[in-house]
Amino acid sequence: MNDAFRAQELRLALLALLIAFVCCGGLFLGVKLLLAKLRKRSVSRATRRAAVFFIGLLLIGVGCFVYALTIEADWLQVTRVEVRTPRLPEGSKLRIVHLSDLHVDGWTRALTRLPDEVNALQPDLLVFTGDSLNSEAGLPVLREVLSRIQTRYGRFAIRGNHDVWYWRALDLFGGGVAEELRSEALRAADGRLVLCGAPYGAAGSVATCLRENPEGLRLVAYHTPDLVEDLAPLGPDLYLAGHTHGGQVRLPFYGAILTMSRFDKKYEMGRHEVGQTTLFVSRGVGVEPHAPRIRFLCRPEIAVIDLVGTGGP
Repeated sequence: MNDAFRAQELRLALLALLIAFVCCGGLFLGVKLLLAKLRKRSVSRATRRAAVFFIGLLLIGVGCFVYALTIEADWLQVTRVEVRTPRLPEGSKLRIVHLSDLHVDGWTRALTRLPDEVNALQPDLLVFTGDSLNSEAGLPVLREVLSRIQTRYGRFAIRGNHDVWYWRALDLFGGGVAEELRSEALRAADGRLVLCGAPYGAAGSVATCLRENPEGLRLVAYHTPDLVEDLAPLGPDLYLAGHTHGGQVRLPFYGAILTMSRFDKKYEMGRHEVGQTTLFVSRGVGVEPHAPRIRFLCRPEIAVIDLVGTGGP
């Protein structure tokens, strides 16, 4: 385990300790005040102030949890990014909608609205960067959601770590749901775009794909952002990733506590420029399995990436 993952584990442990301290302090002081009132005994001003402080923090925490569970987890947000490139003729535009980390168990409010929200954006291509399911029961939902998305040039997908570890035997994208990128270059958009994508764990094949296709507008699709600094010298124009969920639960003025990336918080979400490569890391749509279905300060994301031409005809 490298230092980045140790740092994330330490932050998570500290946050858990802080939450436990506030909960225990609030409960202890609340009970103390209640008993004092029942016994008609006075308590010091300092104790009252401490009780108000801890109970207030506890109530704020409960309110944030309820909001994260009932509102933000299904509150889709569209993020718009423009990437200017000389590899497309001036005045032309190629619109890519990027989705990631659906983590489907079954139907949710977000998944119900997702196809219509994407279709309203009129994408030329859809690129899905992995982590499809939390349970096998979600497979029909996944396939219906992706199939309902309409594009001009097709839907493309890769497998994330959950897909590789737990759902390798499942047909996630077959039957026209999406064209799965399996380490070999695919051309799209009338040949203008070269897609180099690979399932999680096949990192070396992405570099091979780029070396074998040095010309044209090149897009990398890989589940994590962890390859970006190795691939940037090969000059891909755009690298799409997910995996981090943007932290899923973010702290004000700090951001993600946990990203599960070897770069820790460096590429936790959003747009980054690495050499000549534009990296976009999606916050995803779903949530991790075996945990409360919450998001806080990290709304589920539909990313719209407009590649705008600045080159000659």
